[in-house]
Amino acid sequence: MSSESPARAPHRITTLAVVSFLAFGALLVLFGANSTEIIARLELDYADLGLLGSLLSLGLGVGIVAAGPISDRLPRRPLYVAACLVVVGATTTLGEWTDYSVLLAHTAAIGFGAGFYETVLNALIVEEFGERAPKRLIFIHSAATLAASATPITFELVRELSPLAWYDTFRVVGLLHAGLILTAGFVPMRPSPRSKATQAAKIRSTASDALARSDSSSLRGPDDRLALAAVCTATFAYVGVESALTLFVADHAVSDLGLDAARAARTISAFWGGLLVGRLAIGLAPRPAGAGTTALLAALGALLLALFGFGFIGTPELAMSGVGFCLGGVFPIMIGFAGIALPRSAGTAVGLAGGLGSLGGFVVPWLTGRIATDGAGGSLSLALASLAGWLSVLVLAALFVRRRHGAS
Repeated sequence: MSSESPARAPHRITTLAVVSFLAFGALLVLFGANSTEIIARLELDYADLGLLGSLLSLGLGVGIVAAGPISDRLPRRPLYVAACLVVVGATTTLGEWTDYSVLLAHTAAIGFGAGFYETVLNALIVEEFGERAPKRLIFIHSAATLAASATPITFELVRELSPLAWYDTFRVVGLLHAGLILTAGFVPMRPSPRSKATQAAKIRSTASDALARSDSSSLRGPDDRLALAAVCTATFAYVGVESALTLFVADHAVSDLGLDAARAARTISAFWGGLLVGRLAIGLAPRPAGAGTTALLAALGALLLALFGFGFIGTPELAMSGVGFCLGGVFPIMIGFAGIALPRSAGTAVGLAGGLGSLGGFVVPWLTGRIATDGAGGSLSLALASLAGWLSVLVLAALFVRRRHGAS
């Protein structure tokens, strides 16, 4: 790959990132899209389902945190391929024999592999595009949003034509990752910055100095660990809310609102469709995306979610699309600010932000499931309304990031 034209490398890594995030987005909604069948087949309650969502996020978090420092030191292509292989193995070996304990283990493995390759790609994009990375990441992460929106509806349409068990959907998405492995062989990937720094220290040549200068455009500026901590707080709250809504809103539509399975699937798609439109709107806006805009929109999303949870918005598709639209830019913008806050260790910074996000994806769905199980009548309404509180935490964190970034 050393003969690859430098001008073409950014386009190829962007293309790989887009198709990878399409597969990643499909993974994120598999449990929510199959929640009713999984509950019935494995005889689960809401707390059990919440633990599945929490383990998916825990696996994502471990993979993301592990990938950060590792991708700063080791070649990226083998890391990416190995992570995809983990996802392929964990998804394609599920079947009718799978019980709850086995599904828990596979869920953690799926999350680990997906989180690992997500971070490798995020780090590559931050290094490649520098200050332009937040906007570039908005469009790349929109691919995950598009897939998450389309996946529940697609599988529901297939079920109308032929039988499709819950584990079959996992196998299909797993095979998509096998295609990603083949695609990665044609994409140039930057070497890890730590290995490049070591080489530059050993070889004092004009060529190596020129290479260091060419890479410095994305590695300028002092570290801001307070800003990174605020970014991590924002991602913790955001991913927690995203995971809980994806996991529970479909069953809420069936069990509490009395809707059919097809319309319940559309509530998940409405949320992710709103995320997609929100991300594209921010990405296409003439002004750069910022933390202040993120805070304002998240505050509106918290209001909509509270109104929906307490029954003031009776159409779930409308509520979910509105909440999704308001939260569309949160994650890619915050990931971009993470790399900017710790510019000399972009992989580590992105890993920390994504890892803390996934920790939120572990904690928040589990707590939401406990509220739904132990709360008033076992209803999900109060549990969903409680997610507005997490979005309030996100608002405060984003405002702090805006203050720190403005000061810098």
